[in-house]
Amino acid sequence: MYLLKLLFYKIYFLVIVDSYQYQMESSYREKSTLTNLFTENKSLGWLTLFLVFFCIFFIFVFQFLEWENKDNNQD
Repeated sequence: MYLLKLLFYKIYFLVIVDSYQYQMESSYREKSTLTNLFTENKSLGWLTLFLVFFCIFFIFVFQFLEWENKDNNQD
């Protein structure tokens, strides 16, 4: 009898959780500022993307030049 009651509570709990999760998923709307940047302001979005890319690129270039400079000074 105890196991049957426990099984009933478990099923009841899962039904409640499943119902609550379904309600949350149906009302959830994602608002991404990065996506909005590319869809609403395309030129500003692409400009920002290229700016980030070139900043990262220049960091790698100057770091490589610094390493080469250190290697040349050690010789």
